[in-house]
Formats: sequence, C-alpha cells, structure tokens
Amino acid sequence: MIEITAGDIVECVDDSASRPESRIMPELGRLYTVASIRPAGDGHSVRLKELKPSCHLGGVCVCGQCGWDATRFRKILRPRSTFLLELLKISTLEVV
Repeated sequence: MIEITAGDIVECVDDSASRPESRIMPELGRLYTVASIRPAGDGHSVRLKELKPSCHLGGVCVCGQCGWDATRFRKILRPRSTFLLELLKISTLEVV
C-alpha cells in the first residue's frame, strides 16, 4: 500500500535514471511536494509540483500523465501545527 498522497512532502531516495529518455530526474536528498499520484503498471507514478519529467519525445512533459516511480521517494512526516505548542506547554510545566 502506498503511503504517499497529493500534497505530501517527499524526499528523493533514488535519483538513478532507469530509462534512456529520463533526462530530468529528481535530485537525491532534495524535498519535493507531490502534485498527484496514480496507479501505473504494478506500482504508482508520482507527479511533483517543483519538477516536470521529460517525455520520450525529448521535450518537457505536457500530457500530465508522466511521473516518477513512487519507490523513488519517502514521505516526510510533519507534525500537526499544535503538536509543538503542546510539547512546549508540557516542558514548561515540568521545569522546576
């Protein structure tokens, strides 16, 4: 089951080009925002807001269906906005 959804922040963990037409690739270690994700073959294809893939015809993708395999990314877990405030309240109560 895929844990990545649209709007998630992901880190690239694999920047190797697996196909010769892959001219534009995510950078290893860089963070990206998932624009969309869809089933593709036996996995999922991820579109990124910050980067557009190159099509097999040599240009930047305009079809909106190209993307990168979801296994190239790991989701960055972000705490909800109130979590840090709750931690700060707890830590100030415990300080004596």
